[in-house]
Amino acid sequence: MNPLRAEQLRVVLVETMGEANLGAVARTLSCFGVDDWWLVRPQRMPSQQSQNWACHGRDWLSKIQVADDLQQSLSGIDLSVAVTGKSGKRRHRLVTPAQLGSEVIPRFQLGRVALVFGNEESGLDNADIALCHWRVKIPTDEVHSSLNLAHAVTVMLYELVGRHLPTDLGSKPKKFADPQLLQNALAEIGRFLSERGYPSHQARLEEELRKVNDILHRSQLEVWEVNFVLGMLRHLRNYEVGRVTSSN
Repeated sequence: MNPLRAEQLRVVLVETMGEANLGAVARTLSCFGVDDWWLVRPQRMPSQQSQNWACHGRDWLSKIQVADDLQQSLSGIDLSVAVTGKSGKRRHRLVTPAQLGSEVIPRFQLGRVALVFGNEESGLDNADIALCHWRVKIPTDEVHSSLNLAHAVTVMLYELVGRHLPTDLGSKPKKFADPQLLQNALAEIGRFLSERGYPSHQARLEEELRKVNDILHRSQLEVWEVNFVLGMLRHLRNYEVGRVTSSN
């Protein structure tokens, strides 16, 4: 499937009560690049508290559009999805966020998708749910099943947008040790052990090194890991030489 782009998504909050939640949602939207969001019959509008919670998403608070009813906020939307924590005979066709992304959305040639969230106390009522094409329930523990509004928005945006973002987390690409480096490491380990009279039990050093060689080749070591171990051996050898020199 082709993943949804951030510009295809609209987030709709119905009768939101918490100014802090508005700020937290703004922060989440900024993290996933979604800048189309609506408030329907809001019980609170953004305040200084919202600004504080929005952090780097403060600019998103100015992008809010307000509607008197849900139908107005769904103008231009091809697929509307009610996010609800409750099930029942009037709330059929419930899917998880993952199923929405992998099973439901690929069935349609979509332009715009709206995610609709209810307020912090009662969620969406049946009338608003009936206006949506599909229903999603985020799986949670049965005892503590109610997610914070901003957390629910975060889960949905991650599943539909964040999961498909580039996965380069800033780390260097892995560079595995080649056979020659591993052989050099084995030789260095052998010299270090031999200098210290290892092994002291009934075994020959050559036999022990075969075991070490097997470990080195099975461990898929990166170059830096091999050099890290060799660096410790060099440090220990130099430390021992320094102690002997200082005691003479």
